[in-house]
Formats: sequence, structure tokens, C-alpha cells
Amino acid sequence: CSEQKIETTKKFLSKLWNISRFLSGFPVLKSGKPSPTDNWILSELDKLIIECKKGYSEYNFFIPATAIREFTWNLFAAHYIEMTKGRAYGTGFSEEERDGTIYTLHKVLSTVLRLLAPITPFITDYLWQNLYSDKTIHIERFVKEEDYEDWTIFTQEILEFNSNVWNKKKEAGLSLKDSINIQIPPNLTSFAKDLQVMHNLK
Repeated sequence: CSEQKIETTKKFLSKLWNISRFLSGFPVLKSGKPSPTDNWILSELDKLIIECKKGYSEYNFFIPATAIREFTWNLFAAHYIEMTKGRAYGTGFSEEERDGTIYTLHKVLSTVLRLLAPITPFITDYLWQNLYSDKTIHIERFVKEEDYEDWTIFTQEILEFNSNVWNKKKEAGLSLKDSINIQIPPNLTSFAKDLQVMHNLK
């Protein structure tokens, strides 16, 4: 095991810790009506579950480890959480819209912790007992995919749009919080409200 791999793993677990600390500020809700943005991440979560089950069934832990890191860091944290912070805090959103996102945030994190538990048993158990239960994560049933409607067809365009806005702000010498005039593509109309709040679009 190289020092680089150890450092990469350390950074990922720190990211997971920070996500958990952020979510600890929101109540754990038993249900919620998901928005299109919530449906998008939940359908990506379904894909992750299927991939992890395949890896575990083949005793190839590299598959779930890589898939979980990629999903958690590059989709959940970098895009979904950033897209829904305003919604989670209720900024310009209804109570129903806020609760749908808070429910989804915890659903995704609790699922990621259960998927990761066989590989990193200690930190996942610590976070689980701090957020979700007074009992160990290791008595939980393994997660099952829920056959959500496939919103993953929007993933590439969401990622490209967000990256484009971030790059344009950087080129213009703006901070990420500054307002900018960029049109949301027609294909992303379902996500327009979250994207507008996220990027402070004019």
C-alpha cells in the first residue's frame, strides 16, 4: 500500500466526516417529497448500490471502495449538496421542499455508510451511532436498490453546467457567491430553481 493511497483514503474519510458534520445540523426525517434534484441523486444512489453489490458478491472490495469514493466526493458532495444547500436551509423554498431535501440528504448518507461499513468498519460505525442509531451499523441489513425513475440521464449535463459556471466566475474574478448572468439549458429546466440559488444566477 503506497503512501499516496493512504493519503487519498485519508482525504476521502475526512470528506465523509465533514459531510456527516454538515448533515448533523438537520433533523433525520422519516419521509419527504423529493424534488427533481433529489430524484437525480437517488437514482445515482441506486446505481451505486448495484455496483457495490456486484463487487461484494465477487469479493472484490476495490469495486465498492472506488465507486463509493467517486459517488460521495464527485457527485454527492461536489454537486448535489451544493445544489441543495439553499433548499435545505429553506432559503426561498417551501417547508415541503426543504423537508424533501433534508430527507434525501440523510437517506443518501445513511446508505453510503452502510455500503462502506464492510470496508471501513470503525469510522462508519462511529458516524452511524452519532447520527442514526444507538446500535452498531454492523447489525443493519445490507441496502437494496429501490428502482427509482432514471434521472441519471441528466448527470453529465448537470456536471458540465456547474463546471462551466464555476469556470466563468473564476475567469471573471468573481467569488462563487457572486451573481452571474448565465442561461440554464432547456434540458435542465427541472433543476432550474436549485441551480439558480446555487450559482446566484441573474
